[in-house]
Amino acid sequence: MFGHLRFLLLVVISLLIWSCQKEQAVDNRVYRGPKSELLGIDMVYSDSGRTVVHMITDQQITSPTEDRIYPKEMKLWFYDKLGNVSSQIRGDSAHFFRTNNSYKLMGHVVINNVLKGEVMKTDEFTWLPDEKRIFTTKPVSIKTRTDIVHGVGFDAAQDFSTYSLRHVSNSVLTVDELPTN
Repeated sequence: MFGHLRFLLLVVISLLIWSCQKEQAVDNRVYRGPKSELLGIDMVYSDSGRTVVHMITDQQITSPTEDRIYPKEMKLWFYDKLGNVSSQIRGDSAHFFRTNNSYKLMGHVVINNVLKGEVMKTDEFTWLPDEKRIFTTKPVSIKTRTDIVHGVGFDAAQDFSTYSLRHVSNSVLTVDELPTN
């Protein structure tokens, strides 16, 4: 009788250990996907009730680190103090880095200064909202009303009202007037 009892006790203890191990294995699984995913983003940033920036993009993925990934086209409109659009920016995709509060726009980036009629093109640039500036270390081309300037590296106010090229190449073309496209 004690032999059967010991055997039964051994079976019960084995089952308990096995079930605890199995349960522990389930608890060790960690979700590694996005924290959230939003579609159809149309966001307005304002300061004291005045629109400063308007952003539109199709998708926003928030990572567990609170970084935000915008895998589709992003468009930004910057407004002057009177509420007029001063510049428009677009890129194929973007990434927001929470740790330093910066945005990186990538792929066929175009900045259009509406007021000056100037257009800058590059493959990538960084926007620092706290400093209200944008910059890139990549090649750029700037089309003004009379010139086309190529260079590498670019620093500007976020609304593209002022800017400077770090390295200008020899390909500056001056004409009486360029087409508006």
